[in-house]
Amino acid sequence: MAKNLSKIIVLVLCLWAIFILVSEIMGITVYFPFNFVEREEIPYHRINSVRLSIFLTFIYFGFRYLFWQSEKLYPIQFLEIFIKSLTVCGLFVFYSMEVPISEYRFVLFFLIVSIILHFASRNKIRKMF
Repeated sequence: MAKNLSKIIVLVLCLWAIFILVSEIMGITVYFPFNFVEREEIPYHRINSVRLSIFLTFIYFGFRYLFWQSEKLYPIQFLEIFIKSLTVCGLFVFYSMEVPISEYRFVLFFLIVSIILHFASRNKIRKMF
């Protein structure tokens, strides 16, 4: 169940990313989920959330490399770690910048996705399938 749901979520996010790339080539900027702007800036709190989540993911893998033995990770595990970082950073950035509560749906969406990916990437489930 979790594996199929995670595959559907990853597929939808991949299709969304393709849509974003094609839209940008056509001169239309789209930011999560479907906010269309013509070459305007994406809200700073969203950019900052993504930026800090990239750094947090780098920190996680850097310390993992330095202090623990390297082990192979599945792509779903990387996605899970990045989306967890995005959720945590988004929550702190939105709170610190006093973003309107309606913007927190962004954080809520990625929290739900990270929970599903967490269960899908666990060893027990991977061995089962």
